[in-house]
Amino acid sequence: MRMRVLLLGKTSLLGQALVTQAAQDDIEFLLVDEPPVSWEPGQVAGWLDALQPDAVLDLSFYHQQFQVLDPAPEGLEAERVFVRELVAQCADRDLLLYRLSSTRVFDGVKEQAYTEKDPLTPIGAHGALQAELDQLLQGQCRRHLLLRFSWVLDSSPEGMLQRLVTQLLAGDSVSLAEEWRGTPTPLEDMARVVLAGLKQLDCGSELYGCYHYASAEVASWISFARTLAQELVLDGQLAREPVIEPVSFDSQPAAALEPRNAVLSGRRLLYVFGIKPRTWRVSLTALLGSH
Repeated sequence: MRMRVLLLGKTSLLGQALVTQAAQDDIEFLLVDEPPVSWEPGQVAGWLDALQPDAVLDLSFYHQQFQVLDPAPEGLEAERVFVRELVAQCADRDLLLYRLSSTRVFDGVKEQAYTEKDPLTPIGAHGALQAELDQLLQGQCRRHLLLRFSWVLDSSPEGMLQRLVTQLLAGDSVSLAEEWRGTPTPLEDMARVVLAGLKQLDCGSELYGCYHYASAEVASWISFARTLAQELVLDGQLAREPVIEPVSFDSQPAAALEPRNAVLSGRRLLYVFGIKPRTWRVSLTALLGSH
């Protein structure tokens, strides 16, 4: 890779997966020592001056963005302050800034899949912050790539996937929202897509802007849970599949924090970057094995 890319968030699960996949293509990132507690905005200028990157890939708050159901106010404020400084510093230097986003920037009222043209109608405090930072990036950084994902599946103990596994293992029946829909994306597929976008930009193509990635199969939360339960039975973690009791999405804690419709259209990413979607089913067994 010709570009010198500074990766922020190397210790996150996505950062680790990305470094592993990049190494297979002999790609190395510029790295910094990550803070033990929280990212310090005052360090950004020093990193950029010392390392002189051509681009910054920001995964600094990956876990909070995609796996924490209800981030604490202090965590959201830390993210706001750090990212605002990062955007400002990259804009001043005309550096490429590559960031990720989630479906929390949409309220889920739309019946069809969300596209990049849909207006931001965030849900919850976290969604409001994500929308704020998305707009800041697009408004201030001429050279930017914003990649938005739906349900991200990784092996974090308190993450989206493990919360559902815990529910399924807890008893003979489980109540789940029947109207909740999304496009599940396993961690390794997310890393593949992030890296593919970076490779395209390294070729000199100025394909800046916002893009959505959607896995090849839309799922309801219940249909996803049933597939997951089958995998748990095959893996010997469950003796039999639990009975799933459908309940209203509005009755669930996630209703105030996640959009009812979290389905994204990845058509623009496919047409512009040529990044083809993969089905989430092929990675489910490996994900469960990593717990």
